Amino acid sequence: MSEYKVLHRMQDLGLRISSLYRQEQLAIGILDISSKEALISTLKWYTENMSNIYVMTTQSRMEDGSIQDAFPDVNFIVFKSVCSSGRYINALADECYATYFLVVRSDCQLIAFEGSKLMEMMSERNHPAIICPVMISSAGDILPTLQAPYIKGRIVDPISFVPAIDRDLEEDTLYPMMELGLYDRALFQRLRAYDTQIMGEFYQAMDFGVRCFLYGYRIFTTRSLAIQFPDRISIIEDRSLCDGANRFYTKALSVRHIAGKNVVEKWKPYVDKEVLNEEVRKKQVILQKVDFQSLIDKWKVREGAER
Repeated sequence: MSEYKVLHRMQDLGLRISSLYRQEQLAIGILDISSKEALISTLKWYTENMSNIYVMTTQSRMEDGSIQDAFPDVNFIVFKSVCSSGRYINALADECYATYFLVVRSDCQLIAFEGSKLMEMMSERNHPAIICPVMISSAGDILPTLQAPYIKGRIVDPISFVPAIDRDLEEDTLYPMMELGLYDRALFQRLRAYDTQIMGEFYQAMDFGVRCFLYGYRIFTTRSLAIQFPDRISIIEDRSLCDGANRFYTKALSVRHIAGKNVVEKWKPYVDKEVLNEEVRKKQVILQKVDFQSLIDKWKVREGAER
């Protein structure tokens, strides 16, 4: 039995049938993570300015039917209970049938979306897996969302920097903070989406981000995409070890590039034996382009970037 159901937008039968034969360029996915009032306010803006909208929410939110009645042109992906952002996004990728999808939240406002420029970036041959937004606090401060790879002891502990907004730059970031951004849907699924057996959002996001870079794909931030949190001064990540964190460490750090070859070495003490044997040894060691230490050594941080 599926863990979610999809309540499709109201449309006539002819339009629904014709949509089966064409793929839309962009879908908007809204993570319903705050109040009902915030979701309604968010939906009012998006329905006035964009189309092909999906809300990832829970059954309890939809019980009285008022939100669906108020927004008949919105699709709702309804889960039985609250899930991780990664699980919501995996469902969006399965259901939206669009070339690209933008993930936002009900507690933030989209303040920059240069659509033609973003689509041009995503259509280039060596396009990124994700374009991440510049994030701005309620006080108007740019938040330190650029993450550079770094190992502290045996723990991956990325260093945070503030992205540039005064210059039109594409600045690499190790993973999408809060898993927000503009995704290439086919590439996201080819890279096997978010690992929902990793329970913590930090490790879940970092697992996918590191996987992108190890396989030769970029993730970057640009001022062409920006969001603001009307009620947040800062973003504090919970970087503590969580259930499933060993899955991240096994995939991220078990392959070393030595003398031109990929070699499997356990990253102790954080090893998931099943992942090591079924994923790393059988697939990853063959396909991986670079190892994590090389990412650290070659990572470029803009001169003068603030931490």
